[in-house]
Amino acid sequence: MLGILLTVIILGVMVVIMLKTLGASPSSTGPTTTIAGVTPTTAPATPANGAQEAAVAACQANYQSLVTALADYESLNGSRPAAGEAWATASANGGPFLQAWPETATYYTITWNGTLFSVIPVRGAPSHGSDGASSPKSGCFAA
Repeated sequence: MLGILLTVIILGVMVVIMLKTLGASPSSTGPTTTIAGVTPTTAPATPANGAQEAAVAACQANYQSLVTALADYESLNGSRPAAGEAWATASANGGPFLQAWPETATYYTITWNGTLFSVIPVRGAPSHGSDGASSPKSGCFAA
């Protein structure tokens, strides 16, 4: 029984690898069709684009961690914590709720004013009470 399960798993992994290798990648080396006078509208992937996407994803993950920590604090204490960062990392009031406050001053800062979180990007518009919006870019998306 275990041998059959292992065989099915290995075959599944091989199928996934084969499909990814042969699959629908726009940058594959297969034949392509071009239309005269039409230029592609997608920008090539660059390391800067990857860094931007990583910064947005990290900001959103950090924001969600803070929202979860706030919900835990409220459920244990029956009220919202005071402004600042100490409530999340201190051992008082049922904490610590986080090992450390998210510090990514390169792209953004997240603050707590006692009522809501604000995501303040280095460049762009801040967001208050959410992780931001993609259009127009604000908060994490402007990081």
